[in-house]
Amino acid sequence: MKGLGADFRRLWLSSAVSNLGDGVRLTALPLLAAAVTRDPVAVAVVSVAAELPWLLVSLPAGALADRVDRRRLMVVVQLVRMCLVVLLTAIVLADASSIAILCGFVFLLGIGEVLFDAAAPTILPRIVPREQLTRGNARLFGVELGANEFVGPPLGGFLYRLGQAVPFVLDAISFAVSAALLSRMRGTFRPDRAPDADSSASGLLREVGEGFGWLWRNPVIRTLSIVVTFMNLARAMTMAIFVLYALETLDLSEIGFGVLSSAVAVGAVAASWAAERIRPGAAGRCLVAAVLGHGLTTVAMGATSNAWVAGASSAAFGFATMTWSVLTASVRQTVVPDRLLGRISSVHRFLSWGSLPLGSLLGGVLATAYGLRVPFVAGGLAVVLAALVAARVLLGVSALLEEHTAQAEQTEAGADPKGPT
Repeated sequence: MKGLGADFRRLWLSSAVSNLGDGVRLTALPLLAAAVTRDPVAVAVVSVAAELPWLLVSLPAGALADRVDRRRLMVVVQLVRMCLVVLLTAIVLADASSIAILCGFVFLLGIGEVLFDAAAPTILPRIVPREQLTRGNARLFGVELGANEFVGPPLGGFLYRLGQAVPFVLDAISFAVSAALLSRMRGTFRPDRAPDADSSASGLLREVGEGFGWLWRNPVIRTLSIVVTFMNLARAMTMAIFVLYALETLDLSEIGFGVLSSAVAVGAVAASWAAERIRPGAAGRCLVAAVLGHGLTTVAMGATSNAWVAGASSAAFGFATMTWSVLTASVRQTVVPDRLLGRISSVHRFLSWGSLPLGSLLGGVLATAYGLRVPFVAGGLAVVLAALVAARVLLGVSALLEEHTAQAEQTEAGADPKGPT
């Protein structure tokens, strides 16, 4: 973390701990659902419930993040999620789990995740210099994927074998530690707002509309949102039935499922190291390659019944996804004004992650009707098509980043640059 500061280290550690708990929980929950039923649609419904908040809450969450102290919002959300997981642990210990109960809890936890993630992207520009954003994002995404999808899944599978409630105990502790670390960050994290900003409910709606309008009028940010909508649709189609794919198509055990789930993080961690070294002039080509990689590796997983091939494809998928995530986060943080950053991030997620419930349900339906391989092949081909259609705009990202970098250098030198914001 050299050169990024003490507050970045606290943010990084908070992300590491919280995502470790998430990775453990997100492995244990599908196993718990599969213990209740082997119906692909029923198992997929749990994923739908977890993802529905992105469609229902993203827009007001972004407006809220542009009104309140963002660090405080993140701390409160972590503490509330801790309480929810403690209650879920008690239900599991009482052997009272059902699909309906799991859906209720993952829906509430999902609301917390939406609120947390609306504020999280706005923190980094306050604690690191603009020229360090790509590096900071790479470190954060690297530890997020490493903990969430590399260490967390096999640990979750192992803890689940010890006892169905054990993974959730660790998850509750992770939320508490994350909140403690965030509360120690120094400085002000209130958004830049005009003194006469409207704080009423109607003002909230206008602010949501302003964020949506700004995103839709910006061709680059709009295209990034549309492309990642297809990427997340495909991801949801596969993840909704991934536990059944691992247990039945690949014939893995619960621990094997956890290990396979962690393969994506192998590629993601490697990409987090590589992505921070990508120069602005190469960003466009890397984005196109990342989308194509996302789609082709998804197809490859659907085409195999060999666990080693599936693991290698999953690792390559992680590399592509991490590259995309680091670069697009840096683009938004570079281009979007601070006063709109929470709203633009949430509108972006509303469009992109709002596709998750549909993808999960579609994946369950396709798997039931045509087999567990079909969601992988169909989703992957849709992403490849999106990459080809959007390639021209994505390639233009390089020039956009170079322009903003030049403007930032002029500003530091005392010039008065003019250009798009």
